Amino acid sequence: MQRQYDRLGFGGMALGLIVALVGAMRAMAVDGAFPPLLYAAEGAGKIIEYDRGGKVAWEFPAEMSRDVWRLANGNVLFCYNLKYDTKADDIPSGVMEVSPDKRVVWQFTTTGQVWSCQRLADGNTLVGAASQGKLLVVNPAGQVVKEILLRNKPGHSCIRNARHLPNGHFLVAEEGARAVREYLSDGSLAREIKVAFAPYSALRLGNGNTLICGQQSMVEVDAADTTVWSLLGSEIPEMGIRWFAGIQVLPNGNVFICNAGGKVAFLEVSRDKQIVWHSGVGEPSFPLGHGVQRLDVAGPACR
Repeated sequence: MQRQYDRLGFGGMALGLIVALVGAMRAMAVDGAFPPLLYAAEGAGKIIEYDRGGKVAWEFPAEMSRDVWRLANGNVLFCYNLKYDTKADDIPSGVMEVSPDKRVVWQFTTTGQVWSCQRLADGNTLVGAASQGKLLVVNPAGQVVKEILLRNKPGHSCIRNARHLPNGHFLVAEEGARAVREYLSDGSLAREIKVAFAPYSALRLGNGNTLICGQQSMVEVDAADTTVWSLLGSEIPEMGIRWFAGIQVLPNGNVFICNAGGKVAFLEVSRDKQIVWHSGVGEPSFPLGHGVQRLDVAGPACR
């Protein structure tokens, strides 16, 4: 190819420029519209809502938060950790629900690192208590009504995201074990999916498969734990992937991703591994964070 360009009078510099332009075009956002989203921005110590222009529309203080939800009633649910220390297992922590006018309408307090939360259909709240090595189900009165002891060692790397499934099971990304484990409602182990990377999030898809992401890797496995799709950070180098952290599967099958601490904060990837959209490099800069929820997706979000 180089000789062909030389015969046409182009040198190596020209070829390099063409290659660079192709890379730049791929790095550009296909759709310039910024999707409205909620962001657990631990780097800023806040929950931040961005509008369709990528501007801050709402924010609330939240120290070391990594999971956030917009509830059906319009309130925002998030977990938090005060005076954060990766080696401390007795720090004040918990989950909080805040109204749009910034009133705290519900709160559960505990100790030790808490990395995930989820409001359940029955009004209870699932709390991923990493330092305790447990999942806690908390009722509206703030009482723990169920505890599920996890297989992984309690502590900082015990779990990341945990999700309650429609069948009543619990799907847990157990980072330190490099495994995603599914627990029955009585706490017994239903399934273990081993992965080659530290996992952060795990989702049960509508087709029954499980999508797992984490440190520079993402895989989809079927019921037999066979990988049917995968995405490595090295396949989209222009995004500077550090962690595939919070993820959301959109109705069209694309995956919306929070790239925690990476070059590009947010991106949307199609199943043929094309960058459909990204939040850009440089300005505006976004603080470090892990939890994200798109607010423009109709129907229940798979996250």
